[in-house]
Amino acid sequence: MNEKTCRYSPRATLAAAGVKLRTLDLLAPIKERVCLNQKQVKYAPWEKLEDALITILAGAHGLCEINTRLRADPALQRAFGRKACADQSVVQATLNACTPQNVARNNDNNCRRG
Repeated sequence: MNEKTCRYSPRATLAAAGVKLRTLDLLAPIKERVCLNQKQVKYAPWEKLEDALITILAGAHGLCEINTRLRADPALQRAFGRKACADQSVVQATLNACTPQNVARNNDNNCRRG
């Protein structure tokens, strides 16, 4: 599918908010400050954390709803600047790896960025 393909989302209001958040680069602190030395196969840890946040904003009651709320809604993913979404089990593993120290670390030279 090309970039100009029309997409529809049952969460159009959230998609509009996602476009605005992306323009403001409001989620940049997640990428800049959260440092997880976690194996990256397809998605960087900060991308998986963004997926979790978007899913929560979409009204999910738990991360088990990532696959039905976010992965099933490509328009919502694109609105937040995501080309795809990680599987819920992968996002859960990233959240399980998070500690307060990961969030507190800023500009750590040992941190691998995706």
